[in-house]
Amino acid sequence: MDIQHPSEDGPLSPDQILLLEQFRDRVEAKISNHGLTSTDVAELVKDLRGHPEMSRQMMAELTQELQRLLPGQRFSFDWD
Repeated sequence: MDIQHPSEDGPLSPDQILLLEQFRDRVEAKISNHGLTSTDVAELVKDLRGHPEMSRQMMAELTQELQRLLPGQRFSFDWD
């Protein structure tokens, strides 16, 4: 199945903002439960990359969020 991601790099839509909040909630749950591992991050990002609302702007927001939570870590997200 080919997922068509939004090509617009403008402000996040309400659906994208909701998705970002859900991501934050999942991250906080992981941190509270056992800490955030690189495997957790990879799993969360993989789930989001397959979501039809994912865009480059949203990936940039997620990257900023992860950099805030895990300073000094390097992240590589293959978009294509």
